[in-house]
Amino acid sequence: MTTVQELDLELYFPGAQAVIHFDDNDYHASSTVQRVDFIAEYEAHYRFIEIKDPDIPTAQNPAAFVAKLNSGKLVQSLAGKFRDTQFFRSAQGKSDRKVLYLVLLSMQSLDNALLLAKQDELRKAIPIRHADWADDCAASCIILNFEQWKRQFGEQSLRRISEGAA
Repeated sequence: MTTVQELDLELYFPGAQAVIHFDDNDYHASSTVQRVDFIAEYEAHYRFIEIKDPDIPTAQNPAAFVAKLNSGKLVQSLAGKFRDTQFFRSAQGKSDRKVLYLVLLSMQSLDNALLLAKQDELRKAIPIRHADWADDCAASCIILNFEQWKRQFGEQSLRRISEGAA
């Protein structure tokens, strides 16, 4: 399966060997591990994908999301999800490929400067590299808005379901 849905967003992963809905309570049972939404497995790498969609038409409290973003709590949550997912996958014996951490932040009102600042905060919060490590824990760590995601992965890679056909 290379097409997945997260609430009002549909994502397409051409060339993926598998796409796992990692944030699935049935899969993790009573575990308290924080987890990314999806893991896309490719021959040469894994993509850890976390989706935040405050622009969803049914959003209940967009102001609370903005407050979480501005306070730094969102970045800490994103970092924890990466670290716990990395730990879990390592325990599964699935740390054999480089990891790309992709956060889709579908928030039209977010300006590019703030998006880049949050990306830098996330890289430091994880952290991606350490002087005592032989390798970085991720090959890349990027936060993309809706349009950036489509430019990076193709026009058909993402669509808002409530807006109809792509």
